[in-house]
Amino acid sequence: MPFSLRIDVLDRMLNLEIADDPVYQGLEIQVFDDPDHGRGMTVFLSRRADGRTDVYYQPGLELDPTTYAIGGGLGAWVECEFEVGRLAISPEGVDAEVRFTDVDGRMIEVRVGDRTRRERRTAAFLAPMGAAITDPRSLPLVWMSRFDLLRRTSDPPVIRIDGRQASAGRLPAEWLLRRRLIKVASDLCVVSVNPVEDDSVYLTSDVANGEVLAGPSGVQTIAATRGPHKAVLRFDPPFPDVSSPVSGATTGTWDLTIDATPIVAGKWSASRKDGEVRLGFDVTEGWRPTGLPMLMKVVTRVTPVFRRWPTTYRWTATVTINHPPSMTARWERTGTERGESYRALTGTE
Repeated sequence: MPFSLRIDVLDRMLNLEIADDPVYQGLEIQVFDDPDHGRGMTVFLSRRADGRTDVYYQPGLELDPTTYAIGGGLGAWVECEFEVGRLAISPEGVDAEVRFTDVDGRMIEVRVGDRTRRERRTAAFLAPMGAAITDPRSLPLVWMSRFDLLRRTSDPPVIRIDGRQASAGRLPAEWLLRRRLIKVASDLCVVSVNPVEDDSVYLTSDVANGEVLAGPSGVQTIAATRGPHKAVLRFDPPFPDVSSPVSGATTGTWDLTIDATPIVAGKWSASRKDGEVRLGFDVTEGWRPTGLPMLMKVVTRVTPVFRRWPTTYRWTATVTINHPPSMTARWERTGTERGESYRALTGTE
């Protein structure tokens, strides 16, 4: 089977854009707490000059840098003992603080949070992380089961880089909305569709943590599970056996759900000539948000990149029918949108 799914989990996350620092344009805190990764924190710092992202992780975490495709690519990969490392998310509020020294000797200090008597109202949300990736190795779908924006409280964010105070990106009319453009989420599910290894050569494709449902006419679904989360890739009609001697072209549609929620959909194609089968896998339908609070509805409507970025992803492969079959595959981005409209809206260009 040439298609595959990989699924992973993340306990909680905080993300913000940095508007006015000459070195960095974004920061993200991630916290793991599961048997596969262990327990601990990572901090991502994206560089303004080249879009690369440096990753700082606590000792003891089990992480694989080859699975990270972020923005303009991976920069430094550094084991780090944070002087302070805290991210607490509860219905009552958020409390986050990190302090450490980066690879160039700069002190990084971030302290943000919100505390009010009103209980937090979260929503399920597809992170637009894939919008900024220039050299994708999969279709990355980060599904945030409980997502929210920080509420405005009396304490402004502290973002200090090498002693300089920086500002976070801002929502239009932030004072009226009483929210900050600082994103928090818990219970995240990370699904990678058709992950391509560095050498892009396969003997077979695996379905990590899942199973394939096939019938006489081909593969109907691929399902992957991790903990309470499940991703399902469905083909209509079923995807045929590429080693079949039948020549000619075959086409169909596919759709993907995460935790039974429709996420993206598209078209597939398979065309055989002599001893090769050429495959196509295009994303034609992006995420259609439902059930969002009014603020999030407005943000996703004003900035279409939240909904449309998956449709800029295309996967192609060539399967050589030998014994055993081999496959070369690649992902590419179509169009030129890499989140520029979002950065213009939030003042983080």
